[in-house]
Amino acid sequence: MKSVQHLIVAVGLTLAGCTASPKPAPRPATISPTTLAATPHDLSAGQAMLAARLYPRLAEQAGPDVNLFVSPLSLSEGLGLAVLGARGKSETEIRALLGWDGLTRPEQFVADYDRFLRKTDDPDVALAVANALWLDNDLAFRSGYLDAAAAVFGAKPQPLDFGSAPQASADRINAWIAQETRERIKQIVAANAFNDSTAAVLTNAVWFKARWSVPFYAADSGVFTRGDGSKVPIAFIERVAPLAYRTTDEGQAVALPYGRDGRFVMEIFLPKDARVLEAWEQGLKPLSFSAGEQGSDGRFDLEATTEQMILLRIPRFEARFNASIKPALVAAGVGCAFDDACADFSAMAAAPLAISDVAHATFLRLDEEGTEAAAATAVTIVTTSAPNLKVIPKMIVDRPFLVTIRDRASGALIFFGRIADPTPVEKKP
Repeated sequence: MKSVQHLIVAVGLTLAGCTASPKPAPRPATISPTTLAATPHDLSAGQAMLAARLYPRLAEQAGPDVNLFVSPLSLSEGLGLAVLGARGKSETEIRALLGWDGLTRPEQFVADYDRFLRKTDDPDVALAVANALWLDNDLAFRSGYLDAAAAVFGAKPQPLDFGSAPQASADRINAWIAQETRERIKQIVAANAFNDSTAAVLTNAVWFKARWSVPFYAADSGVFTRGDGSKVPIAFIERVAPLAYRTTDEGQAVALPYGRDGRFVMEIFLPKDARVLEAWEQGLKPLSFSAGEQGSDGRFDLEATTEQMILLRIPRFEARFNASIKPALVAAGVGCAFDDACADFSAMAAAPLAISDVAHATFLRLDEEGTEAAAATAVTIVTTSAPNLKVIPKMIVDRPFLVTIRDRASGALIFFGRIADPTPVEKKP
């Protein structure tokens, strides 16, 4: 076995640090029937909880012109691959972030949940979710963990030699990411991150593409005011149509359905100024995404909003986000998993393991026809013996705004975030 063991999880998370002191025998990482009250809805509620706990920390760290667009779906599955192997405080903290109660164990529904999401029953809407385990052939992973990862996430183990063939290993993982995201995200790991201490990479990928229920038309070019006040030219698309629309003293919001039945929807939330945007981001709550729930402010859910005729003009753009989210995770309460003296992933392997980093990448493109979006998460796990590495209303979206992509049927929060610096997209022929 290699002298130092290092584990990376791609398209979703990165792990680091764990104590080398003796630990009690791990609870088997198996999934067994439960008589408790877990439901698939717990997974959707968990995505909202993750967004509410993690996103404000990311927003605190980001500049005003940074696109901050994440996939709670991808993050929950990427981290979920890690939580199956976590125990003690490490497991408790990650479950709290994910909103996965440790007694009811909602992860038991992930496989069925993902199948439901992928089965859109609409030729104009496509959604793909995939997971994989990339394991170094010198580290013996516990069979219970491998069985649970396969049963819960459909993640099949793929052997790699990270130490002797780092470039080939990175190429295989990145090729998988590119394939699963339809070439929208082409790299999540780099060869220089692999060496004899690398033990594994756990990956998740999400890809979404859908046509608008009613298409847009090209509009005049205009100006988009970025977060710092600077202005950039942008191409707009527009349409006049009855839409779920809301206006308040704080700003405007509109829901744009996809496909033939409107099961999937994009919601755009346009604050009146930067102060409101910051308040929205920092005041994010799990129930803000659930207008029908008791106690919810429904700020980021337009399902109950009345339709009215409006003129809507939005940028034709694409945007990307790619960064480590480790500081935000620690600030959100997941500190033990990164702490050498506290981390416990003993249900994953016999070696002392901890999370060293979590990388997350997303892509969003919006034009006349519809939307394409993708996400990837990477979690790096290392052994603790290694070092850490009308008049109709008008809504003109010409300044930073927030956006969601959701599945109304399941409540899944597939994407959420801020668009502050959209890259113009050329008009299609």
